[in-house]
Amino acid sequence: MGTQKGKVKSSYREPLILIAFVILGAVIGLVLGERASFLYPIGQMWLNMLFVLLVPLIFFSISSSIANIADTGRVGKLLGLTIGIFIVTAGIAGVYMFIVTNIFGVDTSVQMGTAEVAVENAAASVGDQIVNTFTVGDFTDVISRKHILALIIFTVFFGVTVSTLGEKGKAVSEWLGNMSLVFYKMVSLLMKLAPIGLMAYFANLTGTYGADLLKSYGRGLLIYYPAAILYFFVFLGLYSFLAAGPWGVKNFFKIILTPALTALGTRSSAAALPLQMDACDKLGVPREVSSVVIPVGATCHMDGACIATIYEIVLCCTLFGHPLNSIGDYAFALVIAVCGSVAVSSVPGGGAAMETMIISSFGFPAIALPVLMMMTQLFDAGCTLVNSCGDTVASMLVTRALYGKDWYKKGQNAEKER
Repeated sequence: MGTQKGKVKSSYREPLILIAFVILGAVIGLVLGERASFLYPIGQMWLNMLFVLLVPLIFFSISSSIANIADTGRVGKLLGLTIGIFIVTAGIAGVYMFIVTNIFGVDTSVQMGTAEVAVENAAASVGDQIVNTFTVGDFTDVISRKHILALIIFTVFFGVTVSTLGEKGKAVSEWLGNMSLVFYKMVSLLMKLAPIGLMAYFANLTGTYGADLLKSYGRGLLIYYPAAILYFFVFLGLYSFLAAGPWGVKNFFKIILTPALTALGTRSSAAALPLQMDACDKLGVPREVSSVVIPVGATCHMDGACIATIYEIVLCCTLFGHPLNSIGDYAFALVIAVCGSVAVSSVPGGGAAMETMIISSFGFPAIALPVLMMMTQLFDAGCTLVNSCGDTVASMLVTRALYGKDWYKKGQNAEKER
């Protein structure tokens, strides 16, 4: 019990320190007003260092993970089905959040730019936006934070190619793994300076835009957490019903409390992973399913993150005067949110990578990154709750697809025989 309490305190220590420094920066900005701009260079230098690390971090972390995957037919089929379910549920989560934001809106008391910020993206057709987001025409363009999604696609292709080389690719795979450790460490060291960097940046922001900026965060909390809790009960309940009918709903909510509280308390899907595996055992999910779905889901099943990302996209579109006006705009935003929640989540510091993807895809200025990073910290506990518990439901859905609608009855019969 003492160890668990220690984990909870440790997991919340860093974000609480970060939030405290951001609040301090906001206070400094409110007191000094535009004079707080003397802190701007400190915040911008930290931000630039983070930007520089993002591209190699994404490349080495994702490519090394893929390059080390052992190729087995059974696991391949299971992974395909698993990723398919992850994408569908993430898409549903994104559409759900669009509905929420259209009903309740986001804070409009502050404007940081105009539609000219993203004029090229706005003028482009949907087809051009898709082409320019997923691909680039030159290798030098792919190694740029301005084309994050194209970088991820190239990285996945590279990792798969190394994996298919077998023994010949082993040396490359090991090198990728070692390089990923180097950049993990670099990001870890840089993030120790995050409180100072963000304090300086927010002092300048608040000094420029005043208290209206803080209203945006308060409204975000009031919208996101009720929306996340509603998604948890309604949609995860619906998925468990699709997997095993009324029995699935009843038993899912019966066994999910401990894993849910662990995910919420530790803000870590990895910390809740053993409890999610145990929950799957109690539900009768075969170990060959849960042993694949739960670990993979801990890194790339992020319905909660997708909900948060949609809110952040809508917020930035409001702040920078680039409204979502057409079905094409909404579809493009949904694709970015789903792809990012599945692909970038495996990257350490993936929040910054996801936010950079949003910025590059919509043409928002760099000033959007610290704003979104703070929003991500505030949303993180709720994201982890939905992300983690969604993995258990996904295991139930995969089992339903592989073993038929009566899969859970086999587990019940086995219990009776014992």
